[in-house]
Amino acid sequence: MNARDLPYGAREIAELRSTGKRPADMVLVSLVGPLRETNPVIVAQPSRAYDWRFLIGLHVAVVVETDTPNLPGIVKAIEGENPATLSVWFADRQDGVNIALHGYRPQTKTGRRMGIMQRVAWAGLGSDKSAGECLMLIASKTKRRAIENAGRFDAALVEMAQAGFRRIFDKAWEAA
Repeated sequence: MNARDLPYGAREIAELRSTGKRPADMVLVSLVGPLRETNPVIVAQPSRAYDWRFLIGLHVAVVVETDTPNLPGIVKAIEGENPATLSVWFADRQDGVNIALHGYRPQTKTGRRMGIMQRVAWAGLGSDKSAGECLMLIASKTKRRAIENAGRFDAALVEMAQAGFRRIFDKAWEAA
């Protein structure tokens, strides 16, 4: 791999991979700039083409904003290298989709929407807001959707779902 074909921060991972090793944690590919995370962070520019081969078999999350240019092309290029998992996290919406999960690729073109536990775990990722504020945003969206869909289910199921959401979100659920 040519170093100038790699995004910022990827050279170390590529060198590690050349020795038969891999990062222990999920690799975050940021298209929104530097991230303050403990995971390995790769910072890429949406307007450039990169060599993504260093991501083969790794767990990868691409951190973007809704208006990131060429997002489908970037995701397709990364997916083409067969990462173990691939997710896209929209930092501005604090929501995301899973494109590939442990070798499974959803049949839809856009992937499968992230579950509530994954979104809660990633609250604040790529955002300039605090994790608590982002958790409130996620809780309010979840609560709105739950209320919109409550009429489709039996009252006992709705109550069970509400109890589960209270346990997941704690105080943020009541405040939402």
